Amino acid sequence: KPKIKYSKESGVLSLRISRQKSVDSDIHGNVVLDYDKAGKLVGVDLYNFNFSDFKKVVTPSRSFSSITRSMGIEMLG
Repeated sequence: KPKIKYSKESGVLSLRISRQKSVDSDIHGNVVLDYDKAGKLVGVDLYNFNFSDFKKVVTPSRSFSSITRSMGIEMLG
């Protein structure tokens, strides 16, 4: 089950897609993609992420939490 964690202090949004251990990473600007030993994507880290900017692209009729719930993603505190 995918998990999302956000650190307000560091501005990093982390998406854990798999429980597999990351053994390799690709960096693309402020995005880090983590891969397991089979080369499958296991996580994504977005640096300098700002929820205020993100909320501008979420439609008013659906909150971020309702979108993540519909995708089966659990928000972590």
